Order: sequence, then structure tokens, then C-alpha cells
Amino acid sequence: MKNKVSFSIITPTYNRGELLKRCFSSLEKQTCMDFEWIIVDDGSTDDTESIVAGFMSTAPSMEICYLRKENGGKHTALNAAHSHIHGKYVFILDSDDELTEDAVAQALEGWSQWDACTEVGIVAFLRGRDLEHPCCYVKEEKVPVDITSYPRICPISSDVCEIIRTEIFLNYPFPVFPGERFLSEGVLWNRVGMAYKCVYINRIIYLCEYLEGGLTRSGRAMRIRNPHGGMCSSNLNMTKKNNLKRRIKNGLLFTCYGCFAKLSPLQMAQECDHKALMFLCLPFGWLIYQVWKRKYNGGAA
Repeated sequence: MKNKVSFSIITPTYNRGELLKRCFSSLEKQTCMDFEWIIVDDGSTDDTESIVAGFMSTAPSMEICYLRKENGGKHTALNAAHSHIHGKYVFILDSDDELTEDAVAQALEGWSQWDACTEVGIVAFLRGRDLEHPCCYVKEEKVPVDITSYPRICPISSDVCEIIRTEIFLNYPFPVFPGERFLSEGVLWNRVGMAYKCVYINRIIYLCEYLEGGLTRSGRAMRIRNPHGGMCSSNLNMTKKNNLKRRIKNGLLFTCYGCFAKLSPLQMAQECDHKALMFLCLPFGWLIYQVWKRKYNGGAA
């Protein structure tokens, strides 16, 4: 049986063997090694497996678990990690990103302050392009988020490094829709945010290449190709906990994706928790569908 650790760091990957070296280097340099690294290979056809074997040989004292599965998308890779988690807390490290050298130590210190508070399900640190430029700000003030507790659904950008209690992560597996290989990670955070609070700590521990508007044409086309996942995410964001503008935006997206899924209005309503808003948005969502169908070639772009 594996020893218990404080953190399970999960990295889903697909044909990114070379990029994984950046992740490994940052984990090898951690000032606190109280973690395991779970790499879920989502059906790669490159040399990911041999590269990971090299990691294990180079750092035999690091707890590394390598899992391989058929390609199904990042959300299914995260689900596949469930039965292999031994940490008290979970955070997700994308295969092309890295952690600061004190990330695990900072996460341990942060959670030590909030572990006894059962209302808190997530402790979130900042992501940054570097140590001086965080990706997450309070939108109204344009300042980095500070140490404070909010419901997860709150008026700040969501590009943070969330560290979640393992038992909660396991209780909220990602839904899987047949034939679809993309589902926003926000589905997890929004579902958890409806039941638990999140503490935001103003410190960068996660480094990534942040591109303004990164999910533009290709991202939208991806969602169009996976419309049930888009509907799932939009349905969660139609909650009354959000402001009216955001609710309407997601009502439009829900009905638009429903059209791409070839669902009738009644079928859409069966999958929606906010039926009145859905029917109000339906005519305009249909118009957006008509525009996007031409612009994105039905999602083929």
C-alpha cells in the first residue's frame, strides 16, 4: 500500500511527452516533497511512456504514478485518476505548465489554516505568466485577489490554481457524454462552488503561458463539436447565484449548444435547471446558432 501524502498532483497529458519535462523539473525542485505525481496518459501516440520511465529512473524517491487510457479528453483522464489518489488534497497541473519551487510548501501552509473549516472546499492560489504578473484579478479593482473566503461563484476571473479536498474531488466526477472529448474544467469548480466556499490566497505558485483571449476561434469550435458538454457548463452558470448578465449569456449559450446537439426545445428543457430563462433565451440562442454554424462550419474549424 502506498504511503499517504498531503497532495496528489494530477497531470492529464496527450502527446506532450517533451513538455512534461518542464512539469517534472519543477516538481523535482520542490522544497517540500510531500506529494505524489499522477500522470494520466490519455492515449498518447508519442514517447510519453518512455519519458515518464526516465523521470522515475532519474528521481526514484519521487512518488510517480503513470496511468494509460484510451483517448477520451482531459475530463475523462481526471476521472481515471480517482482510484489512484492517496493525497489529502488534489490539484491539477497541466502538462505544459510548472510550479514554483515553494508551491507545495505554500499549499501545505495555506491548507493548514483552513483544514478545520469544513465550509471551505477549495484553497486557490494564483497562476502567473511569471512571479510578477498574475493571471487573476478582482475585475472591479484590477488588483490581485487577496486572502479571503468567497463562494466559488464570485466576481473575479477564474484563472487560478485550485487545490481541493480529495473527498470532495472524488464526490464530483466529471460527467461524460458519449462521443464528446471536451468538457470545461469549470464544470467541477462551479459544482463544488455551489456547496462549499473557496479561499483565495494572493500568491503565485503556478506558472503558465497565458495568452489573452486564448479560447477564441479554436476554443469555440471545440465547444461546438462537444455541445452536450457546453450545455452542461452553461446550465451550471445559469444559477441565480450569478448576476443577471452572466445568467442571460449562459442561457443564450445553453440554447445555442442545444441547437448544435440537434435537440428540440422540450429536450433542452429536460436538461436545464432554469427552464423559464432557457425559453426566454431560445429565439436569440437559435440566431447565434445560425451565425456560428456558418462561421465555424458547424464546429469543424
